[in-house]
Amino acid sequence: MMELLKYIIPAAAMIIVQLIISFKQDEAHVVRQNMTIDAIKEDIRRLEKKQDKHNELIERMVKVEQSDKAQWAWIDKFKEDGHRLP
Repeated sequence: MMELLKYIIPAAAMIIVQLIISFKQDEAHVVRQNMTIDAIKEDIRRLEKKQDKHNELIERMVKVEQSDKAQWAWIDKFKEDGHRLP
């Protein structure tokens, strides 16, 4: 029996050490995943801000085009009425 314990105790110790190492590696992996997720979320926020600026520019350009169209319509009507532009 004593002969058997001589092999069981080191084997059990090795299993416990392996479990501890595995647990620590899993924790490190989770930390890396969380850091990656945070970086991706930050990139998404940055892209959303850029998209908002782009959308605002598009909205302003639509208003400018509408105003431009109205001004050209007024100029055309002005010419039709026989007026000349300076």
